Amino acid sequence: MFQTRMIPTLAFCLCAISSIGSAQAQNSPKKLLSLQDAIQAALENNLSLEMQRTTWRGTLAAGTMSAEAAFELSLGANVGGGWLRSGSSTNTTLPIGGESVNVLQETSGTTNSKNVSLTLSKPFQWGGTANFSYSPRYSSSSSETTYTLLDPPFTVYPGRNNTSPTPYSGQWSFGYTQDLLKNFGRKSATADLVIARRGLDTANANFRNQLQAQVAAAERAYWALALAQMNLSISQQSLELSQRQLRENKIRWENGVIAPIEVTNSEAEVARQEVTIINAETNLKDAKENFFRAIFATTDVPDDIELTDSPTVSQITLNEQTAIETAFNNRAEIRTSRIALEDAKLREELAHSNLKPTLRAQVTYNGSANSAAELSPINSDLTSFRYPGFNASLNFSMPLFNKAAKAQETNAMTNRRRAELSLKDQELAITLEVRQALRGLQSAEKSIVAAEKSLIYSQAAFDAAQMRYLEGLGTQLEVLQRQRDLDNAKTQNANAKIQYANAQTALMQAMGTLLEYRNIKVK
Repeated sequence: MFQTRMIPTLAFCLCAISSIGSAQAQNSPKKLLSLQDAIQAALENNLSLEMQRTTWRGTLAAGTMSAEAAFELSLGANVGGGWLRSGSSTNTTLPIGGESVNVLQETSGTTNSKNVSLTLSKPFQWGGTANFSYSPRYSSSSSETTYTLLDPPFTVYPGRNNTSPTPYSGQWSFGYTQDLLKNFGRKSATADLVIARRGLDTANANFRNQLQAQVAAAERAYWALALAQMNLSISQQSLELSQRQLRENKIRWENGVIAPIEVTNSEAEVARQEVTIINAETNLKDAKENFFRAIFATTDVPDDIELTDSPTVSQITLNEQTAIETAFNNRAEIRTSRIALEDAKLREELAHSNLKPTLRAQVTYNGSANSAAELSPINSDLTSFRYPGFNASLNFSMPLFNKAAKAQETNAMTNRRRAELSLKDQELAITLEVRQALRGLQSAEKSIVAAEKSLIYSQAAFDAAQMRYLEGLGTQLEVLQRQRDLDNAKTQNANAKIQYANAQTALMQAMGTLLEYRNIKVK
């Protein structure tokens, strides 16, 4: 994309971030900081990015588990039991000793029941659901009858005792249910899962966008501080030059070569340069504060730093159409808008499917067992399919006017159209952004060439004016004017270089390739 790169490659792994690799001068309080180091520190210490990173990791950890839960194998169990005692009494006659005697018949009984039910249910991604159940039961009853004479001596005679001989029973069943019209097929059943998987792509794109924005902010802060340092250096050089000129003019005035007004002009110029120094120092302090806030937000701030990188110019070999296509393939906004459109189209298809009536087929195979005194014969009957049974059914239902489904389809169509327009709007906005960034970089490159020429001419004009002044052919005002022109040319040259570095960053960010350009990898 560019013939040369001005920053060494940077590898950034979110899972295990290495320590900042900034070099530090031997026995020097200053911290040497390259652009690579600044970006690394910003990615490690930015609070907003850390919050985004935490959210992103949480989203990836949760993944599609919520949507996949709809197709999980479900196990159910139910255990129950009961005990009941009951009784009854009635007057009747009982033949005793060849005679019919009036007696009170009393019957008491107990019922003891136990049951276990195990169920398995498995929904499938094609829309069907399979169910299996196993239900063994135990139900035992016993009764005891006594007869009591109603007349003295009120003798009690035992009666019949009954107990259930076969208390065990059981059954099992296997069923399958499938929708045949509405909600039929894999697309309807897996819609939420598909949307959830796309949501992971959206989360990746959004975090990548946040990461790229932080890298761009770190670069701008780095170059802003570099520009402030350059401007202070330029002002210091100009002050030294003005002070030297003042000393020379005082000597000339003492020797009677120049008038006192020339010394006064030199003193005024020194005072002006001192004011410029004060402003430059203030701007440098502000730039440092902003830089520390952007780079060392959550860590100790070094006492002083020294930037080791300076902007360099590389020739552009990228045309506008290629830049726009690259942006369409890499920008997070385009990616998320395309995903939103795909989701909207899927929901529209589902809404259209919901206009169909419900037709549900259900098939069930039942197995039962003969009652037995033990559980093992029950299981033997069930596993050998001794007493099978089959059931099949078709259930049909359809709202006569289906207004709810029609409203849902209308809303889905509206959302799909809105997503299409949103994607188109994003494409137009990004196209404009890329074009402006590309033009800005081209303009910055031309500005550097013009600024360098202006600096050469301004330096030559200043040297010539100073030479004429020393030979008595020029004036002090001419020298001062040429010195100010030279200061402006130096400032413009520094501004042009920083502007070019920022324009490079802006273009990479507009195309969505800033992370690749800096070799930053998201893992």
